[in-house]
Amino acid sequence: MKRKTWIIAVVLVVLGGALAGGLYWQWTNSPRYALQQMALALKARDMDQFFKYVELKELFNNFVDASGREAQGREDQDNQKTDDWDKMTRRLGRKFAQQFLPKLFASFEPQIRGIIEHYLLNLNNTQILGIAAAATVAQIDTQGDEALVTLTDPKTREKFRFQMRRQPDHGLWQIVSVNYDDLKRLCKREFQL
Repeated sequence: MKRKTWIIAVVLVVLGGALAGGLYWQWTNSPRYALQQMALALKARDMDQFFKYVELKELFNNFVDASGREAQGREDQDNQKTDDWDKMTRRLGRKFAQQFLPKLFASFEPQIRGIIEHYLLNLNNTQILGIAAAATVAQIDTQGDEALVTLTDPKTREKFRFQMRRQPDHGLWQIVSVNYDDLKRLCKREFQL
């Protein structure tokens, strides 16, 4: 009888360990885990750890695309007021920007990162704790290797939306796109633009 009890106990321990390991693996490979790691990196003022979860180049490219779509929308509204020459020069300008801006980003990536770091390092402890709390209760809609994340400011109820993607080479979830309108609103509020 004692042998059966030991076998059952060992099987339960092994199954419990496997279940716990599987849950831990699932947790550490989730977008929420990445958000919380970013918040911890902010709290520790470890910008290298923070930027492991941000794909700056793709973020910049998506920002350029979104601003181009906004400009296109304004152009469509102004179409009745412009002639063919204006339309052609605007199209050429957009194509030039789409080709030139990514190369410009490559040249200025350290400066862009430095500006973001400077802003983040100047956040006070209350702001960092607010970010950590927002990350904990963020709405995350995951579909495969893509996740749409919505952070909600508890005071103003404003939403800040961004997209994360699991990177195939290292499995980390990284921020790859930010909602353009949400970013404009945040910049206006933070920098009084």
